[in-house]
Amino acid sequence: MMAETNKTNLPRIRARATAIALSAALLVLGSLIGAWWLLGGANMSAPRTIADLLASSPELKPIEATGELCAEPGCLEGWRTEVGDYLRFDTTGEAEYWATLLGDDGRQYENFVLDFRGRELSFDQRRLGIDVLFSHRDWF
Repeated sequence: MMAETNKTNLPRIRARATAIALSAALLVLGSLIGAWWLLGGANMSAPRTIADLLASSPELKPIEATGELCAEPGCLEGWRTEVGDYLRFDTTGEAEYWATLLGDDGRQYENFVLDFRGRELSFDQRRLGIDVLFSHRDWF
Protein backbone atom coordinates (compact mmCIF):
# COMPACT_ATOMS: atom_id res chain seq x y z
CA MET A 1 0.00 0.00 0.00
CA MET A 2 2.87 2.36 0.79
CA ALA A 3 4.52 1.66 -2.59
CA GLU A 4 1.22 2.39 -4.31
CA THR A 5 0.94 5.78 -2.56
CA ASN A 6 4.51 6.68 -3.59
CA LYS A 7 3.70 5.84 -7.23
CA THR A 8 0.71 8.17 -7.23
CA ASN A 9 2.77 10.99 -5.71
CA LEU A 10 5.64 10.58 -8.20
CA PRO A 11 4.10 12.75 -10.98
CA ARG A 12 3.35 15.47 -8.44
CA ILE A 13 6.92 15.38 -7.11
CA ARG A 14 8.31 15.57 -10.65
CA ALA A 15 6.05 18.53 -11.46
CA ARG A 16 7.24 20.38 -8.36
CA ALA A 17 10.90 19.65 -9.13
CA THR A 18 10.42 20.91 -12.70
CA ALA A 19 8.69 24.07 -11.45
CA ILE A 20 11.52 24.74 -8.97
CA ALA A 21 14.19 24.19 -11.66
CA LEU A 22 12.36 26.45 -14.10
CA SER A 23 11.93 29.16 -11.45
CA ALA A 24 15.64 28.99 -10.61
CA ALA A 25 16.58 29.25 -14.30
CA LEU A 26 14.32 32.28 -14.77
CA LEU A 27 15.78 33.92 -11.67
CA VAL A 28 19.33 33.45 -12.99
CA LEU A 29 18.34 34.74 -16.44
CA GLY A 30 16.62 37.77 -14.91
CA SER A 31 19.68 38.51 -12.80
CA LEU A 32 21.94 38.35 -15.86
CA ILE A 33 19.67 40.65 -17.88
CA GLY A 34 19.46 43.07 -14.96
CA ALA A 35 23.26 43.17 -14.59
CA TRP A 36 23.66 43.68 -18.36
CA TRP A 37 21.17 46.58 -18.26
CA LEU A 38 22.86 48.20 -15.24
CA LEU A 39 26.23 48.04 -16.99
CA GLY A 40 24.94 49.90 -20.02
CA GLY A 41 23.18 47.24 -22.03
CA ALA A 42 23.56 47.64 -25.77
CA ASN A 43 25.31 50.99 -25.28
CA MET A 44 28.29 49.57 -23.39
CA SER A 45 30.64 50.50 -26.24
CA ALA A 46 29.16 53.97 -26.72
CA PRO A 47 31.43 56.85 -25.80
CA ARG A 48 30.85 58.33 -22.36
CA THR A 49 32.89 61.52 -22.85
CA ILE A 50 34.17 63.57 -25.77
CA ALA A 51 37.66 62.42 -24.83
CA ASP A 52 36.44 58.85 -25.51
CA LEU A 53 34.85 59.96 -28.77
CA LEU A 54 38.01 61.72 -30.00
CA ALA A 55 40.49 59.15 -28.70
CA SER A 56 40.79 57.45 -32.09
CA SER A 57 41.14 60.72 -34.04
CA PRO A 58 44.38 62.47 -33.01
CA GLU A 59 44.58 64.00 -36.52
CA LEU A 60 41.83 66.43 -35.43
CA LYS A 61 44.24 67.90 -32.85
CA PRO A 62 41.65 68.05 -30.03
CA ILE A 63 42.10 70.69 -27.32
CA GLU A 64 40.02 70.55 -24.13
CA ALA A 65 38.15 73.87 -23.79
CA THR A 66 35.20 73.16 -21.50
CA GLY A 67 35.39 76.46 -19.61
CA GLU A 68 35.29 78.51 -22.79
CA LEU A 69 32.87 76.44 -24.88
CA CYS A 70 30.34 75.47 -22.21
CA ALA A 71 29.72 78.89 -20.70
CA GLU A 72 26.81 79.74 -23.03
CA PRO A 73 25.12 76.40 -23.80
CA GLY A 74 25.70 74.96 -20.32
CA CYS A 75 27.31 71.76 -21.53
CA LEU A 76 29.37 69.35 -19.41
CA GLU A 77 32.40 69.06 -21.67
CA GLY A 78 33.78 70.90 -24.71
CA TRP A 79 36.68 70.24 -27.07
CA ARG A 80 38.00 72.33 -29.98
CA THR A 81 39.22 70.53 -33.09
CA GLU A 82 40.20 71.48 -36.63
CA VAL A 83 36.75 70.48 -37.90
CA GLY A 84 34.56 72.01 -35.18
CA ASP A 85 33.75 72.13 -31.50
CA TYR A 86 32.46 68.95 -29.85
CA LEU A 87 30.10 69.51 -26.91
CA ARG A 88 28.67 66.97 -24.46
CA PHE A 89 25.40 67.70 -22.69
CA ASP A 90 23.81 66.10 -19.65
CA THR A 91 20.82 64.83 -21.64
CA THR A 92 19.93 64.02 -25.23
CA GLY A 93 17.15 66.62 -25.01
CA GLU A 94 19.62 69.41 -24.22
CA ALA A 95 21.82 68.29 -27.10
CA GLU A 96 18.83 68.23 -29.48
CA TYR A 97 17.87 71.74 -28.42
CA TRP A 98 21.37 73.13 -28.97
CA ALA A 99 21.74 71.34 -32.33
CA THR A 100 18.38 72.80 -33.40
CA LEU A 101 19.61 76.30 -32.54
CA LEU A 102 22.77 75.72 -34.57
CA GLY A 103 20.79 74.59 -37.60
CA ASP A 104 23.06 73.68 -40.53
CA ASP A 105 26.10 74.58 -38.44
CA GLY A 106 25.47 71.74 -35.99
CA ARG A 107 25.07 67.99 -35.84
CA GLN A 108 23.89 65.89 -32.91
CA TYR A 109 24.39 62.29 -31.82
CA GLU A 110 22.87 61.23 -28.50
CA ASN A 111 24.12 63.81 -25.97
CA PHE A 112 26.97 65.06 -28.23
CA VAL A 113 26.85 68.08 -30.54
CA LEU A 114 29.32 69.09 -33.24
CA ASP A 115 29.37 72.87 -33.76
CA PHE A 116 30.74 74.05 -37.14
CA ARG A 117 30.16 77.78 -36.54
CA GLY A 118 32.95 80.15 -37.56
CA ARG A 119 34.77 77.64 -39.74
CA GLU A 120 35.21 77.47 -43.50
CA LEU A 121 35.38 73.73 -44.02
CA SER A 122 35.66 71.68 -47.18
CA PHE A 123 33.18 68.89 -47.78
CA ASP A 124 35.79 66.32 -46.72
CA GLN A 125 36.61 68.18 -43.48
CA ARG A 126 32.92 68.45 -42.63
CA ARG A 127 32.44 64.76 -43.41
CA LEU A 128 35.42 63.82 -41.21
CA GLY A 129 33.92 65.73 -38.27
CA ILE A 130 30.55 64.04 -38.74
CA ASP A 131 32.17 60.61 -39.17
CA VAL A 132 33.96 61.06 -35.83
CA LEU A 133 30.72 62.20 -34.16
CA PHE A 134 28.88 59.10 -35.41
CA SER A 135 31.83 56.69 -35.14
CA HIS A 136 30.05 54.53 -32.54
CA ARG A 137 26.74 54.46 -34.41
CA ASP A 138 25.84 51.19 -36.08
CA TRP A 139 24.11 52.25 -39.30
CA PHE A 140 23.30 48.73 -40.48
